[in-house]
Amino acid sequence: MIFVICIIGSIVLEEFPTLQPMWEEFKQVVSTIYNQASVKYGTAATILLIFGIGIALSTSKKG
Repeated sequence: MIFVICIIGSIVLEEFPTLQPMWEEFKQVVSTIYNQASVKYGTAATILLIFGIGIALSTSKKG
């Protein structure tokens, strides 16, 4: 998941280089949240939590 976000971010930054500071801040925040969750819940539980959130967001119906 993080790998996909980094790839998409790299592509967007090639098109819009002025977003570089915001992208760096976003990566730092995501890394901090991941590291804190890993310490509290463990790596496997954190990865499952990320997948669960991703599935919940992708299957939610808007309308």
